[in-house]
Amino acid sequence: AWSFGTTILLYSVIAGAGFLTFGAASNGYILNNYAASDFIMSLSRIAIAISITASYPLLFVGTRDGLLDLLKPKERSNGLLNKVTLGILAVVTAMAAKLTDLGLVASVGGATFGTALVFIYPCLMFLKHNAKNGGKGNKETLLAKVIATLGVIMGAIGTGMALKGVDI
Repeated sequence: AWSFGTTILLYSVIAGAGFLTFGAASNGYILNNYAASDFIMSLSRIAIAISITASYPLLFVGTRDGLLDLLKPKERSNGLLNKVTLGILAVVTAMAAKLTDLGLVASVGGATFGTALVFIYPCLMFLKHNAKNGGKGNKETLLAKVIATLGVIMGAIGTGMALKGVDI
């Protein structure tokens, strides 16, 4: 409860500070609100670009393996891995050709996957583990459900703000 409570508080304070700094003119990708000549924000933009570039292989393999787990093929041959890899790369490349605003991609990704990773998935894992071990509905289970629900709400609000005014 303390770790999630602290995370929620920190997340809310940072989001609130960003909104209070720029008001209703806040861009979904908050770094776009700062001047291009701001050196520290330029370093932040570079750090985001490095983070996306460096994490791509890890995310790609996880996506591919997760997709294969969902599809449950009879066997995982090298031919199948190559076909799935090329298929995912084709979809990602087509999306990259259409979506040229890295800020939009980072904003939507952060709003959806970030909140899911921080607020939703840990709660779902706790609830599943608790149910598997005969856990009953108690204060911890209720708190986990509340946090997961708040995570969904924050993710939806963040995604809506990121997509606000975007032509897709």
